[in-house]
Amino acid sequence: MKRKKIKIITIASIVVMIVTAVLSYHIEARSQKLPAVVRSEKVVISTEASGTVKQYFVSSMQEVQAGDKIVQLENSRLPFKLQTLKKEREKYEALILSNQSGDHLKMELFELEKKILKNTTDLRKAELELNSTSEKLVVTKSKFDSSKKQYTAQKKLYNKNLISAEEFEKETNDYLETLIRFNEIKNDSLLVFKEMETIQSILSLQKEEKYILNNNGSILASKYLIDLDKVTAEISDLEQEIENMTITSPINGIVTDIRNRPGEKVKNGDAIAEISDMGKIWVIAFGNSYSSQKIKVGNKAIIHCGNGKKIKGEVATVSPVMEKVKALSSSFETVNTYAKIEIVLDDQKLALENFTPGERLFVRVSLK
Repeated sequence: MKRKKIKIITIASIVVMIVTAVLSYHIEARSQKLPAVVRSEKVVISTEASGTVKQYFVSSMQEVQAGDKIVQLENSRLPFKLQTLKKEREKYEALILSNQSGDHLKMELFELEKKILKNTTDLRKAELELNSTSEKLVVTKSKFDSSKKQYTAQKKLYNKNLISAEEFEKETNDYLETLIRFNEIKNDSLLVFKEMETIQSILSLQKEEKYILNNNGSILASKYLIDLDKVTAEISDLEQEIENMTITSPINGIVTDIRNRPGEKVKNGDAIAEISDMGKIWVIAFGNSYSSQKIKVGNKAIIHCGNGKKIKGEVATVSPVMEKVKALSSSFETVNTYAKIEIVLDDQKLALENFTPGERLFVRVSLK
């Protein structure tokens, strides 16, 4: 009886082994085991201001939540510039208030009257100088005309050898001196005349400005309001730039890359960190040409985790071209080309409990 029982157990064990072998062969024949890597959607964090890296609040592979501080930049120029702009804003606010009360308008008119009086005095001086220069010009022109006639006559005599070279040279020098003096006074007259034109133009503008201030003081306030709006906008932009010196995480995830070190300078738009979105992970399997032909979108897949767990998934895409892959794991390094097969996970939460982005593992994909 005992021998019979042992014989039954032995036969049953053999049957189980045969069935297991058949099932294993069946599975092997209808699926393919492929090396794979876990991927996640990555967000590259870039700076929105220029400055120097002061400190990082996180380290590589640290989990962060949306809104957590990632890095602090500093730029000593910005606070000083902000302070200067705020003082300028206060000045314009005071000017507008003063203008509305009439005090500043009176001061503007007083200063304008001083300028008008000075330019009027300068204009009178220029007129006197022009009169004096004009009188000199009349006298000098008369001398020049006389000298020119004398020079012309002496030149004819010299050409006929009726006077000596010394006499003609003396006459020539006298003529040239008269000509130079005449041109000097003529240029002085032109300069004084242009100066008068300039002063008259300035006086005309100042008188128009005085008329406007006397008849419509609100125009001055409007001018300062425009200046105030401009400074206020600059302050707002600068405050936003200062706020951007503190960079936070836009998503929940894992810090997978830190690009800089404290003390390094960065420009606006520089990539400063990288975060993997842990809510969006998938698996990329690497197959051969046979895989690309037999594996189709929708085929089932089993991901074999490093802890022994098995996660279900489904083929989402199969690359139509073969790509070079540097290395898939420490024991699977090659320069061959592979077809990338993207596998989406049935249960994201379960997957996150058993593997992390960047992890290398194996998957078995159905060939149905």
